[in-house]
Amino acid sequence: MKLKASASTQRKVAQATAIVSVAFLVSACAQATRETFDLTTETGALRSVALRSGPAVFVPEPAALAPTSSDRIVVRAGDDSVAILPGVQWSDPMPRLFQRRLIEALQQCGLSASSNFGAQTKLQTDVRRFEIDLARNLAVIEVSVQLVDSGSGRAKAARIFVEETPAPEHTGSPAVRALSDAAARIALRIGQWARARL
Repeated sequence: MKLKASASTQRKVAQATAIVSVAFLVSACAQATRETFDLTTETGALRSVALRSGPAVFVPEPAALAPTSSDRIVVRAGDDSVAILPGVQWSDPMPRLFQRRLIEALQQCGLSASSNFGAQTKLQTDVRRFEIDLARNLAVIEVSVQLVDSGSGRAKAARIFVEETPAPEHTGSPAVRALSDAAARIALRIGQWARARL
């Protein structure tokens, strides 16, 4: 004959289950904790150009496909497969961080760049690669860029930029530093190119 558990026993079982569930969630959160990085650089590339007031340019957030569009740091293996670098992340989705770097670079190149609508010219960008190439030990960034007339939607100029910097270490801070340096260099090149056409 089965005996029905007392109310006290049922409460104890429920409490134990709740404790186990909370412990599991805490453990999962601890495992999910990742070191967070911003897109910064110690190079003086952007600071080497004097600020000047020039034509206004609207810089929207760059387009990108997942996982490049996320806040995770992407790595590419020799077989061209893409993965995520474990234990680290960007402080914001990568396109948003790169947008800020582009605005800074264009301003340093003498353009009145901002993320606000209203400028006659738009710098339209598509980030195709923003990753660590494991096979070649390189940080690789590839960006398709167009200068577009905001009124007509017509492209004034277009170019694909590629930047590669050494990335001998594929973990945390060294990988981020390599990508940050590549981002600074390619942003400056894009700024110089845009300034020459406006």
